[in-house]
Amino acid sequence: NFRCTQQSVGVENQLQHLASIIQVLDPKLHDHLETLGGGDYLFAFRMFMVLFRRELSFGDSLYLWEMMWALEYDPDMFSTYEESGPATDRSAQGYKPRVKSTRQFGKYERANMKSATNGVDGPVPISVFLVASVLKENSQKLLQEARGLDDIIRILNNVNGNLDAKKACAGALKLHAKYLRKMQGKKA
Repeated sequence: NFRCTQQSVGVENQLQHLASIIQVLDPKLHDHLETLGGGDYLFAFRMFMVLFRRELSFGDSLYLWEMMWALEYDPDMFSTYEESGPATDRSAQGYKPRVKSTRQFGKYERANMKSATNGVDGPVPISVFLVASVLKENSQKLLQEARGLDDIIRILNNVNGNLDAKKACAGALKLHAKYLRKMQGKKA
């Protein structure tokens, strides 16, 4: 959350990614949030900071965190396996690094590695898609009932303790796949 780049701070970057994802996957909701003054998505700040601890039971929080951490990887790790730059001291001594295949990574990591080339800050963490899934799940309620930022916060606070971790994870992974398909379609 606090990793800094030259462009932004981590949580700010996550909020920007969230805005982009909702804009692509649910433009009507994004426009409504913009109209209400929530286009910066600061109402989602708490979810990123406490990693859904308030939205889930303790057991579900552990499940979700385990899943999130299992899906994360060091974006630089892949480049070290594929590095084919100038000879290093090791290669001068006859050491040849073993090039590892992307097959060792899971489906999420491989898709994220492919999409990482389009952004300076690397791949979008699964936590952003989890927040997006919460917004999508509450989309109708947000569109019908939210008349201001207070309403957005009230609606999202009603999720506290009522979120199903497995359902949210499944929704996040589906949104991730849908987002990648839409983004690939724009490139083509």
